[in-house]
Amino acid sequence: MLPFDSLISANQLTPEIISQITAVTDKMADDIDRYGRINLLEDKVVALLFFEPSSRTMLSFQSAAQRLKAGMVFAQGAASTSIEKGESLEDTIRMVEAYSDIIVMRHPWHGSAETAARTSTVPFINAGDGGNEHPTQSLIDAYTIMRHKGRLDDLNVVFGFDSLQSRSIHSLTTLLSQYPNNRFTFTGPEELMPTSKMLESMNDMGVECSVADSVDLNDGYDIFYVNRLQQERFADPVLFEKNRKKYRLTRKQVEGSDCLILDPLPRIDEIDTDVDDLPNALYFKQASYGVPVRMALLSLLLSKHNTP
Repeated sequence: MLPFDSLISANQLTPEIISQITAVTDKMADDIDRYGRINLLEDKVVALLFFEPSSRTMLSFQSAAQRLKAGMVFAQGAASTSIEKGESLEDTIRMVEAYSDIIVMRHPWHGSAETAARTSTVPFINAGDGGNEHPTQSLIDAYTIMRHKGRLDDLNVVFGFDSLQSRSIHSLTTLLSQYPNNRFTFTGPEELMPTSKMLESMNDMGVECSVADSVDLNDGYDIFYVNRLQQERFADPVLFEKNRKKYRLTRKQVEGSDCLILDPLPRIDEIDTDVDDLPNALYFKQASYGVPVRMALLSLLLSKHNTP
């Protein structure tokens, strides 16, 4: 059981809570291998509201619900709901909570998750609110790092190439800032570097931060967390086109390094495909962890699973 009813922000994910979720995730991964599906949520209904395009998040939540044998109700895009007719988000949530036991929502508006969670009387999970946060992705990222590095502290992490607009980077930096001795380097176009407010917030948490136009992965880095340029969030399409091919991780940069390469995906231009077969290219394995992580979160929020 978690100490909150809804997950809105990575700020809620303390090291103690992350340890709890990680332990349950390990159990869920084992259950998938042994049984495929389990009866843990057979008496529950999960509502999936995706008002912004998604593939990995949407499909992994669907798979997680299916593997827990939960029922599902589903809406994708405003056209599939009365929001297109002018219904408020609050009224949509009030309607959907009558049909389900937990709501998972992705929405293009910054702050929409907070509005939805405040309205809902059933547990709520933020699956991405615009360019703001993506807390369940940060759980997947943390689980990947733990599985392959064995720790979440004393890490030297590079973030690129759109730290300003990537909700996945926002949530992961928030999560990792709670652990001691972590260092962050941000690389990419100058216009897409973190704001001074973001850097100050991380510094206040004790994280040593720096920015760089480029990095050498053999310079003691543990992780390169790559995310595409967020095309849908660019007010100026010229800026996107100017940089989309310029910032790209190549095999030559990765080969010979033991730096783990992570990417929340989808991949557009940010990583060359010939990086994929390198042993430290973990982004597809990272995506696969989305199912047991989200199984753990669904079960814990519905108070149906105790920490092993």
